[in-house]
Amino acid sequence: MVPASSSPADRPIAGISLCVFGLFLFSLQDVIIKSFSGTYSVLQIVFVRSMVAMVPIIIAVLLTSGWRGMRAYKPRVLLLRGFLGFLSYLAYYMAIAALPLVDVVTIVFSAPILVTVLSATLLKEPVGARRWSAVFLGFLAIVIVVGPSGDVGHLAALLALLAAFAYACSILITRLIGPNDRPWTITLYSMLAFLIGSSIASVLVVTFSGAFATENLALQFLLRPWVVPAIEDCLLMVFLGLNAAVGFYCLIKAYWVSPVSVVAPFEYTYIIWAVLFGYVIWSEIPRVTSIFGVALLIACSFYIFRTELQLRREMSHEWIPGQTIVGDEASTGFSGNELIPTEVRSG
Repeated sequence: MVPASSSPADRPIAGISLCVFGLFLFSLQDVIIKSFSGTYSVLQIVFVRSMVAMVPIIIAVLLTSGWRGMRAYKPRVLLLRGFLGFLSYLAYYMAIAALPLVDVVTIVFSAPILVTVLSATLLKEPVGARRWSAVFLGFLAIVIVVGPSGDVGHLAALLALLAAFAYACSILITRLIGPNDRPWTITLYSMLAFLIGSSIASVLVVTFSGAFATENLALQFLLRPWVVPAIEDCLLMVFLGLNAAVGFYCLIKAYWVSPVSVVAPFEYTYIIWAVLFGYVIWSEIPRVTSIFGVALLIACSFYIFRTELQLRREMSHEWIPGQTIVGDEASTGFSGNELIPTEVRSG
């Protein structure tokens, strides 16, 4: 049943605008982090960003839920989801240090395809022949994007696939989260996992980095020691944290004020930002094969998404406002919207 006009989920223009703006903010994050990849450690960036983001997120938790919002009903599940998000985020930004932005974004957008595969193999959910065909074409699209230039075996391409896989796993974990844990609480635990993950990984890097000598840009981004940033770079790192908090809010709000079927397709504007920023800042011109691969992947993801939406409507016979919200680092952690890996680029 479509929500009545009095429902909060009847403002499609507001939802679309919030979604597009939130993705624009996360695209700015990509640009800044990619520009930092030759100077700083990705772990240092993640740690500072998460520390800064914790402040507005905690304030949001207290304002919306009070002190009870600091307590999770399933903290282990939330932390597991957060660590998967951290792994996805880390692999994603290591990848963009070595590959064109649009190629990495396209590979990571294979996450909805992977969700379908994992749901069928691990959760034994029924997947029909047409959706399996869409899965096959989706993987073909990834090969088209990374294959012609020989990048399919490139470490950065494998890292992008790892980012997509980790995010897909986090979506499956998200299905274990009950309705009692609120979006900002889920986001808070994600940030906590990022802080813990970046701290542990930094200690490991300091301990064992002497055993590695590499010219690989992605590995250098991971293994580089922490340094005191310049004032302007420090301000940009602070901006990353605030930017993440605002971006999370925009995506949460977008799916609250408008149905998921209206907002979700506009998540693909993230690819447009990736193409635009890649061209303007790094003179990255997408190959014809990349454009074709992107179009094929979008078509496959849309088909899977529409099929999932139709099945859920048939099962529930009614639409519940606010039941699905995009996930993150990349975010809110509600199940249902598995179209785009917002958490990856948004950490």
